[in-house]
Amino acid sequence: MIDLKIQTREAKQFLGNATETILSSALKSGLVFEYSCKTGQCGVCKTRVISGTVAELRAQIALTESDRAEDKVLTCCCAPTTDLLIDAEDLAALHGIDIKTLPCRIKQLTRFSDELIGVTLRLPPTAHFKFLEGQYIDIIGPGSIRRSYSIASTAEESEIVLYIKRFENGQMSDYWFNQAKENDLLRMEGPKGTFFLRDSKQDLVFLATGTGIAPIISILTGLDNDPDFVQSSKISLYWGNRFPKDFFWTHSFKKLKVDVNYVLSRTADNWSHHTGYVQDVALTSDHDMAQSAVYACGSNMMIKSAQESFLAAGLAENKFYSDAFVQSY
Repeated sequence: MIDLKIQTREAKQFLGNATETILSSALKSGLVFEYSCKTGQCGVCKTRVISGTVAELRAQIALTESDRAEDKVLTCCCAPTTDLLIDAEDLAALHGIDIKTLPCRIKQLTRFSDELIGVTLRLPPTAHFKFLEGQYIDIIGPGSIRRSYSIASTAEESEIVLYIKRFENGQMSDYWFNQAKENDLLRMEGPKGTFFLRDSKQDLVFLATGTGIAPIISILTGLDNDPDFVQSSKISLYWGNRFPKDFFWTHSFKKLKVDVNYVLSRTADNWSHHTGYVQDVALTSDHDMAQSAVYACGSNMMIKSAQESFLAAGLAENKFYSDAFVQSY
């Protein structure tokens, strides 16, 4: 196996090979590039190959023909076949946050509806689990089934809170909704992902669908609890669901001023808030795209539509951050 040199536009260098994805090699070397699903579906890890060639190890589902024409690749799908220079940025804020596999126990199960539960996990006292608000973990359940869930609690809390939606015929859904009980022993692996707040001094627009609200709760609560944070810009949240009963969370910030907008994707009787899609509602509001950053979490369809719409409205490409909930295989 021949080692190949991979260099970033920041002149950071690491070794890769033709049997391992660029992203995996980077993470092993201590560098952290943008990523989310690691399956080629979300497109978060997209970067441009400035020089060199790559080969696909898995299908680059989220890559468009225009992306390919611009020499863009998904680092979670491709391996180098020559030395590479890539237009990727190392996320220094994630250095020192190690991915661990830890035991955990269910402390509490909260059933919001037949389709949604909240799970509170208790970690061992010696876990020393560090993460940035916005990241996710993998839960390893019965039969070694593995599923990813965003963390809704903050890094300063000693317990992990998850919000979990039922998926029809889902193996892990069957466990959560029909079998799980307090004090069950599970394993978790994380933290993972690069969805976290980059700059709190600009206008912030948050978009969420369904349980995609979880990491945004974590980010906003973390800001609200930060004694050093002084709000100097506008913060807006657009949260979309199919039915009024799906809005299970009510904000109660101590100092944070957030323009919270509830959005139903379909009409409903006695509904006094927005109707439509979160990205469309957000774009009809008064946001200066040149001064904003957008953080989107939820369905892959919403995120793709939102990114296209916001970039067309003047948002800088590097100011759109996302974490797509994609199908597990």
